[in-house]
Amino acid sequence: MTTLSLGARLAVAMTFLAAGQLSAQKRVLVPDDSIGGMVGVASRLLWRDVTLVDAFGLQTGIAYPVLFPRLPLQLELDGWTALAKRSSRGFSDQYSANVHYQRILVDRPHPKSLVFGYAEYWNPIIRPPNLRTQSHTRELSVNGLFDIGIPQQGIRTIHFQLDAARDLARENATWMRGGANASIGTTIQGAQSDYSLAAILSAAVSASDFRGPRMLGPRPAFGFHSADVELDFQIRARQAAFDATTALQLAAAFRANRLGANVGWVGLRESVLLP
Repeated sequence: MTTLSLGARLAVAMTFLAAGQLSAQKRVLVPDDSIGGMVGVASRLLWRDVTLVDAFGLQTGIAYPVLFPRLPLQLELDGWTALAKRSSRGFSDQYSANVHYQRILVDRPHPKSLVFGYAEYWNPIIRPPNLRTQSHTRELSVNGLFDIGIPQQGIRTIHFQLDAARDLARENATWMRGGANASIGTTIQGAQSDYSLAAILSAAVSASDFRGPRMLGPRPAFGFHSADVELDFQIRARQAAFDATTALQLAAAFRANRLGANVGWVGLRESVLLP
């Protein structure tokens, strides 16, 4: 994926994945350029460990390549929509559009790349009404994605990710995050499809000078934002026409006091990738 979170992964319980296809005869460094979509339900909705909705919510997303000569871009649209009561103190629903450019440094099977992005966010419901809080903001981001593998230990991939983002409107603040995940699993070959079973353990620590929903005074000094732990169980079916992945997600966030109490959540995600 460009895993961008999907950027992206961000207490948003789902990360958007878009992977490109490579010719077996060529070693050409190409960015991820597939079409993908995902939908999921989570027990609460968070964005960068800031609670949007403290109730069940729907998460949706789609990614589509925009291929300019010498400048392949990926467009992503994401939504977080409450299915139950909306927060009485936070932003509630959120929708975003972002475009990013991926620069491949090392190719598969253990790729390394840099991703440069620009995003717009909309929060149509802000409670309580606050004239100082904007319902729309934008940001610039850069992400470093680095994969390694330890096949002798049965670990297919250890994925490291470094993220940095700068809010340009609402907070005028900086957020940085470093994380890693490791996966173990197996592949079952069928007559027409291959099935992959995997367990993925993730951990991350972030820092920022975001005020958060509990802080209305001066901006805090840059420091601890949150620490996250997540365990995903995935089943992936690979067919000639598409890949489909079902994931059960169990996660917890240990947050700075200005962001609120520590929280946990569960999520169920279904994603489809078209080559």
